[in-house]
Amino acid sequence: MDSFEQFIIANAEADTARLLLSNKQWPRPEDQRLSDIPVKYLAVNTIDARAKLRKKVPEWYSTTGLVYPTTLCAEQCSSSVTARYKTSVAHRIAGLSGGSESKIADLTGGLGIDSWAFSECFDKVLYNEADPALAAATSHNFEVLGARNIRVLNQETSPSLLSRILGDFEPDVIFLDPARRSSAGKKVFLLEDCRPDVLALLPGLLSACRHLLLKLSPMADIQLVTERLDRTYERFLEKGDGSGWNGRWVREVHVVSSGGECKELLVWMDREWNDGYSLICREDGGTLEFTSSEVAGSKAKYLDSTYVRYLFEPGKSLTKAAAFNALCERFGLVKLARFTHLYTFPEVLTEDEALLRARELIKFGKLFRVKELLPLKRSSMKEISRKYPQSEVTARNIQLTSEELMKKMGTGSGDDAHIFGVRIETPYDSGNYLLVCGRMPDGESRA
Repeated sequence: MDSFEQFIIANAEADTARLLLSNKQWPRPEDQRLSDIPVKYLAVNTIDARAKLRKKVPEWYSTTGLVYPTTLCAEQCSSSVTARYKTSVAHRIAGLSGGSESKIADLTGGLGIDSWAFSECFDKVLYNEADPALAAATSHNFEVLGARNIRVLNQETSPSLLSRILGDFEPDVIFLDPARRSSAGKKVFLLEDCRPDVLALLPGLLSACRHLLLKLSPMADIQLVTERLDRTYERFLEKGDGSGWNGRWVREVHVVSSGGECKELLVWMDREWNDGYSLICREDGGTLEFTSSEVAGSKAKYLDSTYVRYLFEPGKSLTKAAAFNALCERFGLVKLARFTHLYTFPEVLTEDEALLRARELIKFGKLFRVKELLPLKRSSMKEISRKYPQSEVTARNIQLTSEELMKKMGTGSGDDAHIFGVRIETPYDSGNYLLVCGRMPDGESRA
């Protein structure tokens, strides 16, 4: 009979639903740590999970001896790109400790992608996972991957068990990625609804370690999250077990985007910090940093007329960070309207001048040349759809969604143009317009 690994390779393209119903003999892995996992389900879940990891974590996909007890763990895990970014952040934080060895504790280990990435830069890694099957499989996988500086534990992460999990490990950084699904399998976003409850764990975590790095849902509200984390100390002060909390421990918030999608929020808490936080936008390798006071205190600038020659559309990280007014002050841009988060230059610029002004910005969004600007009305839509029948369509701050506007115009998706339906407000006029745009050449590969 083939080995388990050979079976997985041979059936990589198989229909796993049919495979489950077949009378095949199922080879069992030799690793006794996996003996409690039903071999049939371990096999089909490994086949399905590998397919999900093919682009997400290609290093693990190409290592055929790895096993996966569920497919959900492959859906929820970090990509290798985001895991390595987390590692760079965590390693920089650990450098503040100045110790002879760098150590990080991952208390919600999951599939282990983050712990594996940590192991490439940290001297010692503590991986803890509450699910016994997942912990057993990940222990096996780390060995196959050659990650021998990771200690694997299988404990529930709770306030009462925290000291048992950490033991004498004394990490420089504690990392948590709470599960964002309820017991019924529904997605949740509030901190107290995730598992484990970070808010309940905070006193113990920050007593054990100065630095805490949290991975949160990309859907979470940044302002709400930072306020909850910074003010939760009041709840524990009332109970008498929050001595020493200053309420200003959020030091950095990272908005991590890749491939045109916001992937995750990272929050660094430092128990010795009391000076507001930095907001760091990470978009496909580029990094742009704002202070929280800069975001809160910036004032937007607006158009003097409806003349728009160039258009900047922020990418996902800037949009999620809501640094809308700060973009105006930092880069000398003006907004099309208060709630139209699209930007242009206040001066008349040549194309070369526009590209020079936007050389940093185009790492974090898309720069367009405006070909035509027309009032948003039936005759204009008819004219534009006739001239640009295969175009992308985006609606901003009008009473139509992008899909509804595309349907009304009768255009199909394509490269003829990018048409924006937007509201423009000036001191002299306000109204809805159609902007027919072409992508600027230097922005083509950067967004």
